[in-house]
Amino acid sequence: MNGYMTVVVNQIIIFAFIMAVGYIAALTKVITKDSLNTLSNLIVKIILPALIFSVVAGSGVGIEDFLISGRFAGGVVLTYILLTIAGVLGSRLCKLEGKISNIFISLTVFGNMGFMGIPLIQAVFKDPVAQVCISVYTIIDMAFLWTFGIYLCSRHQKEANFLYAVKNIINPTTVALVIAFIIMAFDIPVPRLLMDTITGIGGISKYLTLMYLGGALAFVPIIKVFKKSSIFMLTAVKMLIMPLVIYIIFGSFLSEIPRTILTLIVALPPMTTIVMVAKAYGSDDEFATEVIFVTTLFSLLTIPIVSAVISVL
Repeated sequence: MNGYMTVVVNQIIIFAFIMAVGYIAALTKVITKDSLNTLSNLIVKIILPALIFSVVAGSGVGIEDFLISGRFAGGVVLTYILLTIAGVLGSRLCKLEGKISNIFISLTVFGNMGFMGIPLIQAVFKDPVAQVCISVYTIIDMAFLWTFGIYLCSRHQKEANFLYAVKNIINPTTVALVIAFIIMAFDIPVPRLLMDTITGIGGISKYLTLMYLGGALAFVPIIKVFKKSSIFMLTAVKMLIMPLVIYIIFGSFLSEIPRTILTLIVALPPMTTIVMVAKAYGSDDEFATEVIFVTTLFSLLTIPIVSAVISVL
């Protein structure tokens, strides 16, 4: 419990500091509402593809690891299906429609693995299987985000149809993901200088993303955020109910470490990247920013609660 709390608190403090930089930059007009659009495009179309390429191609995971971790990979896919169902049901209970409904589902499905999940798991689990779980989960997570996630964030558009959705799914990040997966699968060597350059570009993603969130919050009335019942519904479903459901369901399917890791991942607050994707595809990025702000704060309570409950199950 103390290990979980130390890592979570440290990550949220860093999260808050970087967001504060973006917030102050917006208040002092260094970041304007128009410049947020440019920053969003830069992150989604250049920096995130570089991050995904470096994570997958440099993961050290091969096809044999996927075969060995077949149960965990299958559990991750099933988890996404269950989270999607939970997001749809939660959205309907809150009577959400259109863009907000799509973003509600996206935020329910995708967790903040990069900024909070990986540091948390690496701090708590020293077993080598933990790194394999992180790599396998990240690859599947990115595949879902840049296909299903893009679909959810763009399907509100009037011209949206199957072909339009496919067109949106073919984007810089999915191209980077496919190339990286081929490199990983066939163990193709990447020149060190090129890999270092791509890794460096991708490495600034979390800082720019958090500054973007802070800047976006400067244009949102904070008080009204806490009046939206849908945000608290999402918090309860994603960060309390579903982690326990996942832990119970996979009791006889996964061994204890992968099962606990998957449970903690589901308990994470939503992925910050959803805000940029929503902005890039004209969806409700304001609602996404509000949800991430609230759920990140509440994760200080929800993650320890989930950890305490599963320790006695």
